[in-house]
Amino acid sequence: MKIVFITTVASSIYGFRAPIIKKLIGKNHQVYAFVSEFSDNELDIIREMGVTPVTYRSNRSGLNPFSDIKSTFLIFKELKKISPDLVFPYFAKPVIFGTFAAKLAGVPRIVGMLEGLGFAFTPQPEGIPLKTKIIKGILIALYRIALPMLESLIVLNPDDKDDLLHQYGIKIKNIHILGGIGLDLRQYPYSEADIPDEKEPVKFLFIGRLLKEKGIDDFIRAAEQVKDKYPDTVFTALGAIDKSRGGGAIWNALPPAILSVSPVLWTMFPK
Repeated sequence: MKIVFITTVASSIYGFRAPIIKKLIGKNHQVYAFVSEFSDNELDIIREMGVTPVTYRSNRSGLNPFSDIKSTFLIFKELKKISPDLVFPYFAKPVIFGTFAAKLAGVPRIVGMLEGLGFAFTPQPEGIPLKTKIIKGILIALYRIALPMLESLIVLNPDDKDDLLHQYGIKIKNIHILGGIGLDLRQYPYSEADIPDEKEPVKFLFIGRLLKEKGIDDFIRAAEQVKDKYPDTVFTALGAIDKSRGGGAIWNALPPAILSVSPVLWTMFPK
């Protein structure tokens, strides 16, 4: 079989899909990976897995409909060349526009996966901005068109299933709850923590994009509370600012005390 994975970020292919891809290749299936955000090194890693990378242009968080239509057409053309037996899009835009392209290309089987409904569906204590409400409305409308085209949709938790089927009334042929996914814990076996003596401070590390839905606000509040009682405790946040998802606003809104003196040490790395 020819199987196509459609995604945005190239690193997700080898970072999260490597085990299933390895099994597919072990059963002599041909695997392709369509990616829109990549480096030459990332494409080389994908090739070393035995996967054929195919690049296309798309803005993961862009709202330009003409750009999305163009991306859909580019994916459609590449799918026609490959003539796959199954297409597996994951993440919001690939599930929508990858599904459109696969349907137009006559792909017999399309199975999608949404690992979450995204930031537009995440409740915010201060309320949801108008722009986010518009994005949410557009996504729901597009899901109502794309998701019924899928043979099956995979989600990770029951809430997403209930929201899609009942709250938003989207018709889906088959929907499966996979449960939590991520790292293969066998690669990170349990080990006893090296607890420092009383003279050494306890250190906490947050790794993730600086987004509310990733828990950065909770980490900051916890750091402030713990530092009040245990001032020597060290909190470090290691992550990228994703301005397309409101990360820049979160960074700018941080109290000066947190940025300077503060309970949290900040280490940035490129997205």
